[in-house]
Amino acid sequence: MKVDLFEYPCFQYKIPNWEICVQQEIYNRINFSQFKRDSLDNFWTDRGNSDYCNYIQQLILPQLSMFCAEAQITCHMTDAWTARYDKGDYQLPHNHRSLGFSAIIYIEYDPSVHTPTCFIAPWQDPRCDKTILKFADVDEGTMIVFPSSTLHFVQPNESDKRRTILSFDLLPDETSY
Repeated sequence: MKVDLFEYPCFQYKIPNWEICVQQEIYNRINFSQFKRDSLDNFWTDRGNSDYCNYIQQLILPQLSMFCAEAQITCHMTDAWTARYDKGDYQLPHNHRSLGFSAIIYIEYDPSVHTPTCFIAPWQDPRCDKTILKFADVDEGTMIVFPSSTLHFVQPNESDKRRTILSFDLLPDETSY
């Protein structure tokens, strides 16, 4: 009989009314003039320049409340930023920190030409010693929340269509643990 020793929590929500109002509200809030790309980045980002934590928290409050209830924690957003991937752009495997959760909201995403975020399991497959990869099953308006320590990456965008995501970090409040 199989018995799971560990849980690896991941949460996924579809933001209601996405196409009607939420997508445009987020898109209007993004200041594309602040996007930068340095020698270590293979994509455009406003990380470090963005100031939309409070705005995003209010916009997706129902989904954040569902996440907190399911994860059995209270938390607060510490950072929010946008990343965009033009043709050829990608992101190397990385994580955000060892405490808390990180999230991605897919703003501009066409599953027929874009690949979703790929997650790397924190352990090898014990049957064959191979790295375990899992691609998120998402579309525009999907929010996925995962442990911040999870290694993840984005494959090169092979399309002329831009791929844009909004990401943020959530830290548990001390009273949660």
